[in-house]
Amino acid sequence: MINIDAILLGGGIGKRFTGIPSGETSNVPKQFQRLGNTPVFIHALKSLLSMECFRQVVLVVPKSHLSLAKEQLDSYLIPEPKIPIRVVIGGERRQDSSRIALEAIEQSTSVPTRILIHDACRPILSKEFLARIKNCLFDRSYGAWVPVVPVVETLKRVENHQVVETVDRGLVHQVQTPQIFEYTVIRSLIEKTKDLQELNFTDDASLCEYYGIPVATFEGDIRNIKLTYDFELYTLNSVLQETMEKTPCA
Repeated sequence: MINIDAILLGGGIGKRFTGIPSGETSNVPKQFQRLGNTPVFIHALKSLLSMECFRQVVLVVPKSHLSLAKEQLDSYLIPEPKIPIRVVIGGERRQDSSRIALEAIEQSTSVPTRILIHDACRPILSKEFLARIKNCLFDRSYGAWVPVVPVVETLKRVENHQVVETVDRGLVHQVQTPQIFEYTVIRSLIEKTKDLQELNFTDDASLCEYYGIPVATFEGDIRNIKLTYDFELYTLNSVLQETMEKTPCA
């Protein structure tokens, strides 16, 4: 039997986001901003819950906004989900937040077979994309899976404000989340980096690469936008509206 848990990472403050487009005050981190009438992280959480394959979801939030996270969960997550939603305080680095979430899982229940890790600031997961994610959750031919999309812009390598070379964009891809891991694999790698402060990974799959663990790819979704800058909230609102028009009863 394959047991699967999910982690929703929203432990950062997001200094590049000011909050101006949404009308929120600038001290509200982007994961708590409203997309439509619902906080960004709630959109992401509801998408994960719709997959109906997780034993539990662990939500990672900043210590300074723990109360806000719980308040928004109570206000917007209706009806009450059928599985536990646990809220924990994040760490300094991304891998620290992932480790804290994994430890919380181990303290509450038996360890899962597989773990899905998603960014709370990627709120829109289409039904087609969720289906591909679910397939990879149950495909154990690789210990790690990541969604990717092609790079469409021309890429230049720059040094000291000067172009050095054009990079062949066919050789690179943009990587998204959710990312999927064999639990024992990601748990052991995160533990190895616990005290290595010089290492700072921008996604969890990078740990696998660093330690030589093969990472497989599957088709991502260009609508799976990560909210980083203010203007992206406008873009996400447009995508959300388009999605709602296509599925009016959802």
